[in-house]
Amino acid sequence: MTNKIRLLFLTLTCTTTMFAQLSSHKKEAVNRVEMQYLLYTPSQNNEQSPLVIFLHGGAESDTDLNVAKAHGIPKRIAEGKDFPFYVFAPLNPNKKGLWDDRTIHKMAMSLADSLPIDKKRIYLAGLSRGGDGIWRMAVNNPKTYAAMISVCAADIPMIYLKWAKNLPVWFFHGEKDTVVPVEQTKEAYNTLKKLNQNTKLTLYPNATHDSWTETYNNEAVYSWLLKQHL
Repeated sequence: MTNKIRLLFLTLTCTTTMFAQLSSHKKEAVNRVEMQYLLYTPSQNNEQSPLVIFLHGGAESDTDLNVAKAHGIPKRIAEGKDFPFYVFAPLNPNKKGLWDDRTIHKMAMSLADSLPIDKKRIYLAGLSRGGDGIWRMAVNNPKTYAAMISVCAADIPMIYLKWAKNLPVWFFHGEKDTVVPVEQTKEAYNTLKKLNQNTKLTLYPNATHDSWTETYNNEAVYSWLLKQHL
């Protein structure tokens, strides 16, 4: 664990003064399920910085917050990477359950109110089961998020894509994925591209389910993301 991430515990009754920089947190959700999360604060903190909400895959669903750093943006941070944005990376405590996207959205909006975050630059990023979670957040909260990184999303709500027609999305998927078929991502891309030209698709010809390592190691992904705003 780097000095960018340290332990701090929060409850629903906490005040905004308890949100500490470079910390990890625990919060009791409305359904009485305890939600733990990592919060990364950029070292060069401007007056207002973007926020990236990162949802991990199903294999990392656990009660040990450390597993939230297994892949993607939290892994890059744990390895010493500095990002010019806040990162909110919650942990799904239900090993076999889907993300509680409504609770995650509320927690993210609470952070946006409590920290110097640019509300026109709040982004969604997720992989596999986390991809399912960020898609539900997007369609349920239009005009809230500025862009999305959708990596081998486990489920994409095709009939509700029109609700996210103004959302720039960059899709990623491995063409040899046997866990989540790539056809779903291709279909979603083709549908959304007709509604929003700011839609991108990257396919990895030789990748299986792990299409996230190459994606989140690609600096061009973050450059594109940070150019998007409401």
